[in-house]
Amino acid sequence: MRKAWVRVSLLALAISAPAVAVAADYARTLAYEQTVAGITAMVVAGGSAHDLQAAAAPLGLTLASSRREAPALPQLTEAHVSLVAIDLVLSQLALQAGANYHVALRQAQSRPEVLLLDAGVTSLAALYEAVTAAGLTGVLDKTDDGYVLHVPLAVWNDATLSLQPGETLLIDRSTGAFVVAAGTLAGTDAAIRATGAENPRLRDFNPFVVVALSGSAQFDRMRFSDLGYGIFAPLTGVTLVEGGFYRKGTPSHISNSIFDDVGSLALVDAENATVDGNVFQNSSGPAVLISGGKSLAMSGNVILAGPTAHGIKVTAGARDVQIIDNIVVGAGLNGIFADSGASDLMISNNLISGSHRSGVSIASADCISVGRNLLLKNVQSGLAVRDSAGLQVVGNRLIDNGNAGISVTHQPDYGVIAIASNELDGNQVGIKGSTTARLSFAANDFSGQAPRLLDGELVQFTDKFLNLKGLGAPTVIDGLDLKSTPKLTPSGALRPTSCSFPGDA
Repeated sequence: MRKAWVRVSLLALAISAPAVAVAADYARTLAYEQTVAGITAMVVAGGSAHDLQAAAAPLGLTLASSRREAPALPQLTEAHVSLVAIDLVLSQLALQAGANYHVALRQAQSRPEVLLLDAGVTSLAALYEAVTAAGLTGVLDKTDDGYVLHVPLAVWNDATLSLQPGETLLIDRSTGAFVVAAGTLAGTDAAIRATGAENPRLRDFNPFVVVALSGSAQFDRMRFSDLGYGIFAPLTGVTLVEGGFYRKGTPSHISNSIFDDVGSLALVDAENATVDGNVFQNSSGPAVLISGGKSLAMSGNVILAGPTAHGIKVTAGARDVQIIDNIVVGAGLNGIFADSGASDLMISNNLISGSHRSGVSIASADCISVGRNLLLKNVQSGLAVRDSAGLQVVGNRLIDNGNAGISVTHQPDYGVIAIASNELDGNQVGIKGSTTARLSFAANDFSGQAPRLLDGELVQFTDKFLNLKGLGAPTVIDGLDLKSTPKLTPSGALRPTSCSFPGDA
């Protein structure tokens, strides 16, 4: 059965969406631009997600805040530490995350050892005391700026590293240090960042954090800075990896934190994880990457996206994903991008502006609800759909996008794309379609879109479905009969050939 949040009644959404829109005008466009510019400046100045969401109110968005209570810090216990060969840790990580990067990681090391925390619940201060008591030198130093880690740190299955308020973990770039957690990595009001000169053995190396095997991440009000390198997880910044031969740990939760100059926050095959109330800027890859996994929620985040990447990417067959109440500004590619068999997604009540491609782009992904988003001044389309079906596109405002408000291309011959109660205003063209199969239209407002309402093969159907006002019955048009064969997801499963929504005939 599909998730309840995907099964939204088309009729109910159409009735609740505003039936009358304000025509495009320069003053409103300028006000929107100034509001988005103000949000961008607040991100750079270090504003919280809560304050940034409030700043979006002039855009007509009410964004839910996720200022939940910080989790209680665990009771500290005696820590047990030792030094072990790095290959012992990397061989375990390889079973879950692959081994293509291991040669480079070994090359980056100043010594072939890892600091292993294999028992106890410890803070950074207590970890330093344990290292000192064990007579381990050149491993972890205490400085005025924080605790400097000079070798990789492995937090093993029965251990917890809990960064306490005010603690900072500095990971030494020059010695090849990084953090891998197979146990619990937690922190509240603390920081993790890279430090040190360029690595002399591997110039591209930069520290990263990976929670893998049976590990769990529990972060609140943290700051992550200058982490990650390369383009593949788990090296790209902060990565959560689940699955493989390992049991699922406690679901990970990351909230109210700042990610500054972190390649990506990546969730790989994760389940039941939540990412809410965080602020991202200066990402070199997707600020948030969801690759595989299921039952994931991402809400109330603010992303000042990087110049060469998507703001949020959902891929590799990820399913049951909620992306709600987020702000994504200035993505070098798409604001939100879903592809490669992703399904059962809810993309709702987000502001996506200034993307250099489209605000929301969906390619080879199915059964997706796109509702009540403001897709504003993206360079290409507000919403672009390619080789995807079973979508509901309801109650969105698509304003001043450089190409189409909504673009549908290369649609497979299964499932319907329902387009209802959207406001299309000031886009280069309202709705564009090519190689379409089944589209349903109802009560879309084109009053601010003249003169270019439609483009592509949809032009010939103008007299069948154009409904400028009111809540008339949906008009279904059948485009080209493609007779395509359902494709496989990256996991080898068939993509869904239909999506059921209440209210469908």
